[in-house]
Amino acid sequence: MNTNAARLTSTPKRRAGRTAGAVIAAVVGMGGLAACSDDSAGPEAGGVSAEDLQGVEDQIAGLDERVGVLEEGGVEGTDVGVAPLGAEDDTEAFFGDNESFVGQEVTVSAEISEMVTTTDIGSSFRIAGESGDPIPVVSASPMAEMDANDVVQVSGTVVQVQRDTFEEDFGVAADELFEDADAFFEEEEGSIAIAADRIEVLQEQGQND
Repeated sequence: MNTNAARLTSTPKRRAGRTAGAVIAAVVGMGGLAACSDDSAGPEAGGVSAEDLQGVEDQIAGLDERVGVLEEGGVEGTDVGVAPLGAEDDTEAFFGDNESFVGQEVTVSAEISEMVTTTDIGSSFRIAGESGDPIPVVSASPMAEMDANDVVQVSGTVVQVQRDTFEEDFGVAADELFEDADAFFEEEEGSIAIAADRIEVLQEQGQND
């Protein structure tokens, strides 16, 4: 988690706190006006009624609840807050139903089942989970040395492989990355793949042998 994300989540807290403070100050002022009006024979024009005060109190209660939610890091099902450090990745759910992740950012950990290509402008390989077909991974950046059977953690965007949009989706031209781009598309066009932003080798092949 980077520091920019932390700032984004802290900003609403400060803003909500200032808003709650402003409403409370308004209530105090209104209470004073209401007290003054008690000395008169009847409510003056523009005076504050009991209904007005009740409405403001309801707003304060709502703001207090929202501030509490922001301080706890957000509500499930919303974009408020950030994932805690050490949160589990998407591996099990992704390999169970990868098509539902198209267009989303994922982090998965799996074994490299096949190295497809490695060049000075990028790389491509396939990873395999405990179920389903191997998933192509394409990176538009030079990567550290990797081999089949290494366990890697991959973070990136899930896309559907299409010849017409390959360069836009993956950030590299297929003809520059693959020695035989036609063969790659013949095998993978229409399949689910990951456009990798980050790849980390978790365990090299034979490390625990």
